[in-house]
Amino acid sequence: MDTLTHALSGALLARASRRPQVDNSQGLTLRVRMMAGFLASAFPDIDFIFWFFGDLTYLNNHRGMTHSVILLPVWALMLAMAFAGLSRGCYQWQQFYWVSALGLGIHILGDIITAYGTMIFAPFSMMKLAFPTTFILDPWFSGIILLALFMAWINKQHSQRIAVAGLTILLGYIGYQAVMQQKAIDIAETYRVQQGWQGAKIHVLPQFLLPHHWKLVITHGDQYHVSYVNVMKQTGLAESERESNSFISMVREYFKPADRLNWLTHDRYGKQKDKQDMAKQIWQLEKFSDIRTFMMFPAFDRIEQRSEGTCGVFIDHRFVIDNVRTPPFQFGACQTQGRPWQLYRFKSGRLIRLD
Repeated sequence: MDTLTHALSGALLARASRRPQVDNSQGLTLRVRMMAGFLASAFPDIDFIFWFFGDLTYLNNHRGMTHSVILLPVWALMLAMAFAGLSRGCYQWQQFYWVSALGLGIHILGDIITAYGTMIFAPFSMMKLAFPTTFILDPWFSGIILLALFMAWINKQHSQRIAVAGLTILLGYIGYQAVMQQKAIDIAETYRVQQGWQGAKIHVLPQFLLPHHWKLVITHGDQYHVSYVNVMKQTGLAESERESNSFISMVREYFKPADRLNWLTHDRYGKQKDKQDMAKQIWQLEKFSDIRTFMMFPAFDRIEQRSEGTCGVFIDHRFVIDNVRTPPFQFGACQTQGRPWQLYRFKSGRLIRLD
């Protein structure tokens, strides 16, 4: 989830959880409470500072320590003390503690429902937990939060009830996404059975714009069978609609109904037999271990000739939207004759040295 949506969700939860008080001096003012919730819910993404220590350091530590439920009480205490200090003696840290804890908690929950993975048990376990019901940028998810905050602002008399209603609707929306997720799983399972792929694993990933859009991935050996489905679409677009060049029409055509899916097959080590030895050599490099840990659906994409030597590039199909955008996480290695492999990230045509 993007940081702004996280922060807004923290503000909404702070508004919904504020207990009515006869004397406002006994607690935080509503404005201060919501600001604390806003900042506390944005805080876990402070782990962006790992970028300064290298791309791999960031990718392997993002959604780690600052997203841990084990460390949540520690972060809540630290934030509460910081907020109390910023208030210049107007409030005690105890008054900020629970709103900080709630803000951190809703941030962690918001990340768990995306596909990236969150290390909620760090530092004791680096396992990345994910229940991917929601795309990382979901306009409907963010819109529900914004609408609830706006309605609460213009109707201050019932603002707490509106905030509670907004959170309830948000939970209902996530539940609806979970229903759509199960529909996507059923569609992929039907195809798996038709193909007779015993032992193949099914993964479904939420996609952009609508909760009906899903990416289906069936892993079978070293192959990934991938398709894009609109689980609520029954038939394809009419010819007149397909001729339109509008973005909406192209998206609607891209996510096809279950009865006419276009399945694409990707190989972990590439389709060209003469390149597979090189792909396997790169993938098995000891220095490639962090990339192996990060990638969920790795696939050898291409070979490039660069000044750095002959380079082999892997992409992760978890983040690929075929023919729509350039894969965001491309890693590989380059070698000149007689020299060891060197690790690189391939980004916007540039090579970023990793070792």
